[in-house]
Amino acid sequence: MNEIKPTTLTLTDIRKTYPAGIEALRGVSLEVRPGEVFGLVGPNGAGKTTLLKIASGLLFPASGTVVCGDTEITRRPKQAAAFIGLMPDPLGVYTDISAREYLEFFARLQEVPVERIAAVVDYAVDLLGLRPWLNDEVETLSAGWQRRLALGRVLLSDTPILLLDEPAAGLDVSARSELLDLVRTLAHSGRTLIVSSHILPELQQLADRFAIINQGRWVTMASGRPFFTRDELQQGFTAAHWQLRCNRPADAVQALAGQGFSATVEGDCLTFTAADETMAAGGLTAVVTSGVTVYDFHRQQVELTELVLQVLQNDNLQSASPPAPRSRP
Repeated sequence: MNEIKPTTLTLTDIRKTYPAGIEALRGVSLEVRPGEVFGLVGPNGAGKTTLLKIASGLLFPASGTVVCGDTEITRRPKQAAAFIGLMPDPLGVYTDISAREYLEFFARLQEVPVERIAAVVDYAVDLLGLRPWLNDEVETLSAGWQRRLALGRVLLSDTPILLLDEPAAGLDVSARSELLDLVRTLAHSGRTLIVSSHILPELQQLADRFAIINQGRWVTMASGRPFFTRDELQQGFTAAHWQLRCNRPADAVQALAGQGFSATVEGDCLTFTAADETMAAGGLTAVVTSGVTVYDFHRQQVELTELVLQVLQNDNLQSASPPAPRSRP
């Protein structure tokens, strides 16, 4: 296979309105860099699939631009195909041919030179572990192997940018883990990846950076920007929550209050917020000094699922709120 040329994907002010008047995208901008896995999150109908189709050239935006490296590909599907591979959902996998025939067909469809078809098919087969099933009909493969096969189709043209729409949908835990390992391998090769998924625990482990889309636009986080990293998610953004388990929770709450911390109690556990590890350690010291026996103390990791539910709930409430009354002159 050819060496991957690292390519940045840049979308600027993308807007799309469907014939029924539905605003699918309302000024969405995004830049994803080589080697990065970007996690695209949002409810059904939020605009995720529309965004991926516009980026790949399958749909034209009403306005805005799509640029790969230094090449603008907006409304140029032929040029887009040279840079971007899209794994759609649903897959559209043909089931009445063998896995080998499937890959060879798409290699020809993607205009891979005849003399290179065997090599590119072998590359995808070996990377995805498909060789034992090459001669099996696609319809006999499990859902997990069909998804690998669909990903293999995307890899045949050797594009530097990959867009994966719900790549792990319908897979069991083991198959999802294996597929996500493959995605990491592709990112390590220098490719640029966007992954749209409703399976948020796995996406949290996979993506380097995230954004939540709702009603065709990015949802702004508490930081005032829509994008956040895995590190920010794990650290609790501006302030982390710390959990302490001890023998006298009431006394521990008083000790923390003396240091300016407000704690909540549930059973023998209490939770308080501290901006960093130094402040959290100060709270722990105060509790121990007061004579309380501490059994466990750790930072609570923010879960992507919990964060998305909370952010979307707040965003929908704000969208549903009536506008403030206008004052009379």
